[in-house]
Amino acid sequence: MKLNDGLTSLATNLGKRQEMARYTQSNDLTRDIVQLEALWQESWIVQKICRKKAQDMTRRWREITSNDLDGTQLEKIDRLERKLKLKETLEQALIWASLYGGVAILVLTEKSTITPLESSQTIERLVLLRKDMVAGFGSLNNNIFDDNYGKFDQYKVNGSLDVHHSRLIIINGTPRPPKRFADSEIWGLSDLEAVYTVLKRFDLISTNTGDLITESKVDVFKMEGLTDRIAAGMEEQIAKTVEMVQLIKSSTNTLLLDKENEYEQKELGFSGLRDLLVEFRNAVAGAADMPVTILFGQSAAGFASGEEDIQNYHESIHALQESRLRPVFDRLDPILCQMALGFEPADFWFEFNSLQEMTVEQKITALNSFATATNVLIERGVLTEQQVANELKESGLFNSISTEDVDQIHVESEF
Repeated sequence: MKLNDGLTSLATNLGKRQEMARYTQSNDLTRDIVQLEALWQESWIVQKICRKKAQDMTRRWREITSNDLDGTQLEKIDRLERKLKLKETLEQALIWASLYGGVAILVLTEKSTITPLESSQTIERLVLLRKDMVAGFGSLNNNIFDDNYGKFDQYKVNGSLDVHHSRLIIINGTPRPPKRFADSEIWGLSDLEAVYTVLKRFDLISTNTGDLITESKVDVFKMEGLTDRIAAGMEEQIAKTVEMVQLIKSSTNTLLLDKENEYEQKELGFSGLRDLLVEFRNAVAGAADMPVTILFGQSAAGFASGEEDIQNYHESIHALQESRLRPVFDRLDPILCQMALGFEPADFWFEFNSLQEMTVEQKITALNSFATATNVLIERGVLTEQQVANELKESGLFNSISTEDVDQIHVESEF
């Protein structure tokens, strides 16, 4: 037995149009590099979508925590990141990954690029590579137990340089649907794929609205025998007459016409255009997964404060950090630790710092609550002063507290 819950009518064709509607794959914007670069150059909205997310993903950076390392050792890792310009490189990589659908970072060390990347090697440079500079070489890895399963083991850069897959860190934009094993596509989709259609509609209605404004007032001249004059080839004389009439009006605010001629003004109404622009603007923001307050710089409408939209945006950025940035650090951190410390600590992890920043009043309230609660726990022996100081540092209530300060509390407590 086959059951259908769709509602249709033979008499009115009710439901037939929805039934005939189909989603079909349109041209792949991601593959059209020329169109993407034109969008980047011409559309400030496109630049805002790609750049703002990348900046927010790297703006507050990350907080490394390790019970095996002291403050001095953590500072060495931080200095090494600054020396390699890791933050700036990743921010730029995220921008191009968002625009083009993917980007590659080539890790150059003292060893040849055809050899595997190992934690004992020293990173000399991190080089950004566009998609068109990187191509898979050979066949896909078919060993299901290998970490590189379903991907290329070797790549060619600029068609000549052979690179081992471990030296190439690929950051993709929007993920593609699950692929078949034979599919050799290594790049994701541009983040603009979902925005492109609504963005064109928004640009179109904005342009048309601007054209309407320039024609909001139309002067109408009714001239005796106009059709006969045009037929007689007197267009220049007619245009000259109208020009002189408008010149007299603009200089003296007085209009002189023959008794047989007439003049009137017509103005266009714009009621409803603002609401239409707002709806298309909201559609663009929704497709870009960004609040209107951030994408367009508009304040929240109605009784909404916009805080909930900002919070949702921050959660979206955190999800992107986990999916796009964390795999990069997982590849680089063992090498960074070896370069900065000479060993890989067994106890090592990090979290991305929250984008949510408290106001002064919120910090004062939170600090009072924190002090009251932790004072009771210290008196009862549940927590130590060092644990409280470390928690206070991680909470962000005092930005000036460093890891060295926490370590100093531990040293003083021992004496």
